[in-house]
Amino acid sequence: MTYRIRTVCLFLCGLTSDLAAQTPPPSVTTSFGVDTTISEVRDIVRLTRAYLAQPDVSARSRGLWSKSPVDARYGDLAMEAYTGFPATIIGVTGAAPGDSVFAVKIIYGPADSSGTTLRPITLQRLYAVRAPGSPYGWQFSSPLPRLTRPWAHRDFGRITYWYAPGITQSSTKGLRASRFVDSVAKLFSVKPPSHLDAYLTATMDEGLRLIGLDFSLENSGPGSGFGGRGGGAGDYLILSDPRVGEAYLHELVHSVLGPTLQSRNSLFNEGVASWLGGSGNLSPRELYTGLEAYQRSHTNISMLDVLQGGGGEDHDAVVALYGTRALIADSIYRSSGIPGLKRFAQVTGRPADLIVALPGYIAGMGTDPNLWWRSETAAAVKRTAPAGN
Repeated sequence: MTYRIRTVCLFLCGLTSDLAAQTPPPSVTTSFGVDTTISEVRDIVRLTRAYLAQPDVSARSRGLWSKSPVDARYGDLAMEAYTGFPATIIGVTGAAPGDSVFAVKIIYGPADSSGTTLRPITLQRLYAVRAPGSPYGWQFSSPLPRLTRPWAHRDFGRITYWYAPGITQSSTKGLRASRFVDSVAKLFSVKPPSHLDAYLTATMDEGLRLIGLDFSLENSGPGSGFGGRGGGAGDYLILSDPRVGEAYLHELVHSVLGPTLQSRNSLFNEGVASWLGGSGNLSPRELYTGLEAYQRSHTNISMLDVLQGGGGEDHDAVVALYGTRALIADSIYRSSGIPGLKRFAQVTGRPADLIVALPGYIAGMGTDPNLWWRSETAAAVKRTAPAGN
């Protein structure tokens, strides 16, 4: 399953509009291993301090980020690293033969008052390339294209799939994904992405390293460590679940609708993606079936509890969460069509506020959302049952 801490969506999930909301580190220090008496190291540290003071898209106009075609497209893909924790530069080391490319490693996390004990939250890796004429003589460059340049890749319609070594390719799944992207765009009458690069890795850890996150806190337990995530501009995906491979339909929905509708409504974003594409390796019907089983074993839990994460982080609770979101999107569509879904996409607020708004989009929902939730789940399971059952 795609666990919430890794759900993107992307990111998908309004990431484009959130980039400006990232919080720079309040301080940037260097560890004992960073020798600023070396001219290259000293200049790269100065570049790093300047960038971390304002880590946003203005870095390119300020001469801090490479303007090469690839870097202009991707920029900094690890904006989630900037959450307001202090930063410590722990390494500025050569990343390629010669002296023109360096890897800059930065740990984010709180430290004690003496600064001697650091509790790491995230370990980030940026690449600095020599750039004569720039403010510091160096500029940052995107990790992803640098690391994936030698990977095998195949085109399926609008999508180019890049395969990490050892990943099995599937033409059947690639063609299905290509058709699915066009069908979602047609359903919502939006322009499909002109091109989408999707990077297939064996685990989410491998995928996150592509964007420069070598370590970050995440959920534990069965099913964790896999999933998908996409870029805020909707032009790239990292798909890290070999069971699903190219046909990671949930994240493809985000890539089609996220840049166009730019909704910050989680019930819409994740609901539509789960309604049309399932979640992880589970189909929409499997989500509904899992939700129904969860409701039977949790007779006192409410729809609001599930949407607020009150069910916990175990596999069944996450299935219930995504199943509930899919159910809401499906019900709005059945009652109000695509126009209703688009209107609902613009509603904002906490889950409790969104639940209050639902009767305006779902006819016959009544005054008891929990009664509706359970009865509609049973109806969805029957409605999506294979023919002959």
